[in-house]
Amino acid sequence: MKILEYLYFRMYKAYLDKNDDPKVRSFMYISLLQLVIAASFIVYLEKTLAICSVFSVEYLSKIKHSYVFWGMIIIPILLFSYASLARRPFAYYSEKFSMCIANKYIKIWMLVILPFLFLFFSIQLYIFLFGGNILGTEIEGIIS
Repeated sequence: MKILEYLYFRMYKAYLDKNDDPKVRSFMYISLLQLVIAASFIVYLEKTLAICSVFSVEYLSKIKHSYVFWGMIIIPILLFSYASLARRPFAYYSEKFSMCIANKYIKIWMLVILPFLFLFFSIQLYIFLFGGNILGTEIEGIIS
């Protein structure tokens, strides 16, 4: 939770300097980051359930393409982001993280590419674990 608070603080401060709406933009960033993490977890869970023959692939595909399923994922993420981060005043985060030593070393561009890096490494881990077809070459995974 502390890392999400720190990310919220840094993005809020960055959008405040850009004269953009910092509260909405920081909320969107945190929600996007949590959605990327949840989506990659869902992909791993789906593949693991299919390999273990808990559910059929068709049934898992039907669930994954359901609006209700994604609503059950997205709405709690938005509610959690709002309830735990966006409701507090910025002064709370400023007091908590303004003297943090990480402010000197972590730049804003690092925070911007964080969801993309997480997505990229999730894809690499997926291929390592479950295999796949990459540029016409069949790669066999550890679990497949």
